[in-house]
Amino acid sequence: MLSALIGRIGVLKGRLLATATVMCVVLGVAFFGAFHLVSGQLVAREAMRVNALVGDMQTRLADVLVQEPARLVAEATELRRVGHLEYIEVRDEAGRVLVTDGGLASLGPGQADLPAALDEGRRRYDLRVDLLQPGRRDPVGTVRAGVGLGELQDLLAALRTGAIMLGALIVLLQVWLSRWVLGGVLEGVSAIETRAVALRRAEEVAPLPVRGDDALARLTRAFNQMVQALEERVTALRKSESRFHAIADFTFGVEAWFSPQGRLIWVNRSIERVTGHTPLDCLLADDLSALLIHEKDRKVFAARAADALNGGCGENFELRLLRRNGSIVWVSLNWQPIYDEAGACLGVRVSADDIQSRKEAELKLLDTVTALRREQGLRDYYLTRSEEERSRLEALLDLIELGVLFVDRDGRAQHANRMLKTIWGFGENENLSGMRDAVLIERTAALRVDEESYRSRVKQVLSSRLPTEPLDIRLRDGRIIREQSALVPAATRGRFLGRVWIYEDVTAERLAAEALVNMAERDPLTNLYNRRRFHEELERMIADAGRRRTQLGLLLFDLDGFKPVNDRFGHQAGDEVLTRLARDVGAVVRRNEMFFRLGGDEFAVLAPDTDEAALTGLARRIGDKVSGMVFDFDGTSAQVTTSTGIGIFPLHAHSGESLLSAADSAMYAAKNDGKNAFRMYQRRHGT
Repeated sequence: MLSALIGRIGVLKGRLLATATVMCVVLGVAFFGAFHLVSGQLVAREAMRVNALVGDMQTRLADVLVQEPARLVAEATELRRVGHLEYIEVRDEAGRVLVTDGGLASLGPGQADLPAALDEGRRRYDLRVDLLQPGRRDPVGTVRAGVGLGELQDLLAALRTGAIMLGALIVLLQVWLSRWVLGGVLEGVSAIETRAVALRRAEEVAPLPVRGDDALARLTRAFNQMVQALEERVTALRKSESRFHAIADFTFGVEAWFSPQGRLIWVNRSIERVTGHTPLDCLLADDLSALLIHEKDRKVFAARAADALNGGCGENFELRLLRRNGSIVWVSLNWQPIYDEAGACLGVRVSADDIQSRKEAELKLLDTVTALRREQGLRDYYLTRSEEERSRLEALLDLIELGVLFVDRDGRAQHANRMLKTIWGFGENENLSGMRDAVLIERTAALRVDEESYRSRVKQVLSSRLPTEPLDIRLRDGRIIREQSALVPAATRGRFLGRVWIYEDVTAERLAAEALVNMAERDPLTNLYNRRRFHEELERMIADAGRRRTQLGLLLFDLDGFKPVNDRFGHQAGDEVLTRLARDVGAVVRRNEMFFRLGGDEFAVLAPDTDEAALTGLARRIGDKVSGMVFDFDGTSAQVTTSTGIGIFPLHAHSGESLLSAADSAMYAAKNDGKNAFRMYQRRHGT
């Protein structure tokens, strides 16, 4: 039979067929062997480089972290550059982040090794290295770093693609040779081909009958065996698919697949845990957005969904989902398009992680900061995230007009926002993290007016656990800084994470307050205290004199001849008389006496701790000073005099109103006696 077959196809063609087959097999084996050898060497070389880099981290960063912390940033940056790392993060033994370069570190444990990361198809190998010191059992810190595997993955993919293409070429060549050589057995091959098409359509295929023991019979037998093996593999694939669904359905996060047209194709069972809606509810929903998306987020979600369907990727997009019971849950969405081997888009894969707990913590932190700002009377600001949200918190703190400084229990600065650096004269890019509070105080000492009192207060504050009252600190450049601090409680009752210091520049506020006080209490023309302040001081001084059993004198006087000056020379001349009188008489009044303009040309002086002799002497000095003033208006001289009335508490009156009435009666007595005089109140004469 073999001789008949050889005779039919020809000896030469048989040899060519055998040679081509052997060459294809040899070349395929050689190429695939070379591919595995080259790819293994590439992976081994990258693994050796990463191991060397890990050793370099152990050697350089452990010593720097313990002995020279100031060089930690430079060393980490250099290691990232030399090691071609996507990011590097250094933490101390307590887990606090000391250095971050290249972005946030990947949370959770790193991959076991580099080959494992490649086997998982990752574009980055996340590793964690414990920094050890000789003589210490525990690590002094940890390093998280990301080694980019993109180029290596692309190179291995290119090699793999080449191997597949060559294998395909070899198969095609063999098929072509087989068809060319075995043209006489096309009928049998057509039957096999027909059944192969049926297999491709997933139709049930019956075994082909086998006749004889020639090449076609052996091929048919092999085909029957292949069909049986394929059926076994399909069965295995279905089992694998079942396992995939079991894994996907019980994944903690929500996983979903949307068609290129935006229709939900599949969603795992976690959707029911997160929202209360079953996968079937979601698949049958006419408007999935209305079912699941909070109405305030639908517009921005629609825009992001359009980007995703156009081939865009996205990550960490936060929105609110509606639960079946009407409540909301915050989730973080990540999505990426899915393509088949031909490059056709199969749809979009969407992953949703429940971040409700983190969002509640964020909102609680925001409420705390807002309450602190309300107590200080400051403008509103918005706080978004903590921890991974810490960078967002720092950005938010940099926007407010408050200087904020967080100090840990060891007295080292953990965070200082932009306004704090501006208030105390630090450089905008200067890193204060890790600096002791004593060093910060020393560096800003030259700015404060009373450094000794400030240090004494700081010492008192640090020895107490109570929040401090606001303290105004005067600086040498004229600014006024308001300081307040409080301990930050830890989760453990009775323990604290450190202290937060709040600083506010209240210079403008103080100046405005002083200006308002002056406007309310001062006469705008003479700058003397006005009638409102007079009545306040009169009541206060009477109460004080009553407690101390002393006398309070009141001198009330107006100007004789002021109206003729005002009428003849104008109000400008009258204002000049009043301003000069305020200046000259103010020089006569002693420091403990208060000088007031009550209105028009009426003035008053309150003199505490006095007697009749002192008051008459003061009245005489005022009268002499005023009568001695000569004014020149348009070449014409003018003078004014005073008529002064004197009242004494409690000799003449026992209240402010009665004392004012007594002095007023005495003043009119002086006017009736010819003006330019002073009179003491006399009760028996009614003056």
